[in-house]
Amino acid sequence: MKFGRRAFLQIAAGAVGGSLLSPLPWQLAGDSARWSQNWSWRPSPERGEITKVPSICTMCEGGCGIQARLVNGNRAILVEGNPANPVTEGGICPLGAAGLQFLYAPYRISRPLKQTKGRGNISGFQPITWDEALAELGKKLAIVRGESKAHTVACITSGRQSSMDDLWQQLFSAYGSQNLFKMPTQADGLRSSALLTTGIASPYTFALENATHVLSFGSNLLEGAAAPGRAFAALRQWRQNGNVKLVQVESRCSLTASKADQWLAVEPGAEAAIALSIAHVMIAGNTYDADFVKNNVFGFEDWTDSTGKRRQGFKTLVSSPTYSPEEIAKKAKVDAAAIRALAKDFAAQKNAIAVWNLGHSDLAFNTYDELAFVALNVLKGNIKTGGLVNLTADIPLGALPAVEKDALAENAAQQKRLDLTRDKTAPVPQNGLYGFLDSLAHGSKYPIEVLMVHEANPAYSLMESRLFQAALDKIKMLVSFSSFMDETACLADLVLPNHTALERLDDVKGIPAASFSYYAVSSPILKPLGDTKNTGDAVLALAGKIGGTVASSVPWKTYEEFLKFRVKGLAETQKGAVADKAGIRLTSAEPVKPNFKDGDDLWKKLKAGACWYDAPAEMPSFKTASGKLELACQAIPVAAAADDHMFLPHLFTIKLAGGEQDFPLLLVAHSTGYLTSGYLANPPFMNKLIPDWTLKGNEEFVDVNPQTAQSLGLSQGQSASLRTTQGEATVRVNVTSAARPGVVFLPKGLGHKAYDEYIQNKGTNANSLMEVLLDPVSGMGTVWATRAQLRRV
Repeated sequence: MKFGRRAFLQIAAGAVGGSLLSPLPWQLAGDSARWSQNWSWRPSPERGEITKVPSICTMCEGGCGIQARLVNGNRAILVEGNPANPVTEGGICPLGAAGLQFLYAPYRISRPLKQTKGRGNISGFQPITWDEALAELGKKLAIVRGESKAHTVACITSGRQSSMDDLWQQLFSAYGSQNLFKMPTQADGLRSSALLTTGIASPYTFALENATHVLSFGSNLLEGAAAPGRAFAALRQWRQNGNVKLVQVESRCSLTASKADQWLAVEPGAEAAIALSIAHVMIAGNTYDADFVKNNVFGFEDWTDSTGKRRQGFKTLVSSPTYSPEEIAKKAKVDAAAIRALAKDFAAQKNAIAVWNLGHSDLAFNTYDELAFVALNVLKGNIKTGGLVNLTADIPLGALPAVEKDALAENAAQQKRLDLTRDKTAPVPQNGLYGFLDSLAHGSKYPIEVLMVHEANPAYSLMESRLFQAALDKIKMLVSFSSFMDETACLADLVLPNHTALERLDDVKGIPAASFSYYAVSSPILKPLGDTKNTGDAVLALAGKIGGTVASSVPWKTYEEFLKFRVKGLAETQKGAVADKAGIRLTSAEPVKPNFKDGDDLWKKLKAGACWYDAPAEMPSFKTASGKLELACQAIPVAAAADDHMFLPHLFTIKLAGGEQDFPLLLVAHSTGYLTSGYLANPPFMNKLIPDWTLKGNEEFVDVNPQTAQSLGLSQGQSASLRTTQGEATVRVNVTSAARPGVVFLPKGLGHKAYDEYIQNKGTNANSLMEVLLDPVSGMGTVWATRAQLRRV
């Protein structure tokens, strides 16, 4: 039976209209009643009045509207999509639908814990009171600061955008440490490429809803973190508008590739090469927006640098035979005619857009890959006010007071961020988490006395996760604010548990890569079930324990007071409006009229599940050296550029460790819609969605092309040893044409060693097998593949 694109769009429209059309609801309906009877912790709600409480989901970056069904106002029995939310209009992903299982999970941490034995010994955790926990940590932080070592305190926070970012930043600025890092996200690369080309450190955004041709370079639109809700909404919009073509360029036949109009199956890491070859064809055929490029772009033509040296421009570089479809086809292992056809279609469509990084929860492309994708949008004239590509607009929340810095903070602030103390540092440094960990693991300029981890599980979810383990050996005190006994919390010396997502007051600052401004408040649907504390309140309490200018720089008594202050500032701008119903076109360029009276009115509406939005902002003036959009990125210092190519988008591959003779295959780790691979572990309901060709019992499968399987003497379901330069695991083989020859594909989200029996010791942690490479321009981690060997056992 064939499943055509028209049928898929109909299903997508239904999903956005309020039904999650995946196996989840049907399997849950048929299985949960009998399956869940075996759970000792299964909630058994009494009969009573059913009410619905709206809120905003914060389990990923998407900020989707949800509503919870409660019995007698005190027992949650269902989480579903909120049909009044204008972004998702009732749609919900499997993780959101299974959200209640985190609320009632047996691996929840219900009170503060202190390690009394060796690090990692679960039996050594002993419960303590919140007063004891905050007093101990506050005393430690005060002592370290008093010894003029504030720079030796560090923190790793969630990749999700919220006001907690600003509160942590305020605390660390007043305290005197620059070692504040976020977990890697899709926004990192979009921000870095925007900084280089526009001079503004604000991630690129994409008006998917207004496009007629979408050329996606590996974007995990339908399964990735923060992407599905908006992607399905865009699909619905495309269906209403008429024919929209989606082209997917990636090495694996993902769900997005399978539902696209066209899938170009390239070698891993060859996506940017395809983009540059398309640019070659467009320039040769003069099918780019020449007026836009002439008036708004620097570095397209040959140029002169700040020392007076003449440099090659993008046009000269990409016009060389190296970038011709015939040459790039050899690298990407596709037909040259297919590249020319892509270029012709992309150039011909008025509203064509190139997108990348969407749906990636962690690492993806290197800097020059990102610049190649930017270049395609430059050639289309997309990067402008009213264009399909813009910059993320700041949400005009209430501004935080100026940080008061005493002598201790001023002196400590002179110490560089740890990743910037390396002998060789990136010329345009960005999120330096991997450089920070690498410095610690291999001998840093100064030690780290305290590392705090908030809403993150780096011991598991960081690619090349053993790097965190190695760094941890050099850290004297690890503090986790996790709600769950995850891999990082298990290693902590002190655990100060946060409320779960459905119990705490939180907010969402924007939707990743969305062209419109978005802000929402996530209201708790229930009171906390344990003796936990909102991390925002814990941070404010710690500031009070430290005292002095640290306390005065964060003057709020509670996190709710802090959020109200921010919303009051938003209301005072009289910008944007509240969206409390479906059907509002958020991407419209029409001015938005405020529909709230003041801060109290706006707060009330946001707490009731509505969201604030504003129309796409005007493109700000570029802050580059030329004052224009730069294809020759002058932010890269001349001294750091070995040749002309270093300023420009160009073919660039960071060499992988290991030789081809010992490791003849490439391993690619990928995300799926039925496995969550970030801070949260897969809940039991989502485990029911995992197909037998991904996990059977406790054994995980890798996808291998039939040609590759035959050459290795492997057959369907057979056990094999998967070895990389980073580690080894036993897997089973799924033979499928969805995989490219010579490449092994391993899903992320399994292989947990913590949590409980429903997820523990199932499969392999793909992150532990992957190699992370440091980008030479930004210093961020980047992953495109890892050399691997697969053999029979």
